[in-house]
Amino acid sequence: MNGIGFESGIPQMVSGRFIPLLQDVAEVDAWTQWEVVYRDVIILDRDGAPVGVFNLTEHDLSMMGEYEALKGMLLDAAMM
Repeated sequence: MNGIGFESGIPQMVSGRFIPLLQDVAEVDAWTQWEVVYRDVIILDRDGAPVGVFNLTEHDLSMMGEYEALKGMLLDAAMM
């Protein structure tokens, strides 16, 4: 999720994509509400509530085990 004031400004990042890129806004301030740390992947349920966190600084996705762990968390959330 992009933090407030860090809008991507690059339409190619989101156009035609199926994976959502979220942009925080002052009215929501999800970074504060969800206690986001830089490089966190916040995993949401179908209602948009956070159900897990996976930090990409702590977990290197080039390591197959870390990649599979994140994939499992995403699949679990999709089944909720």
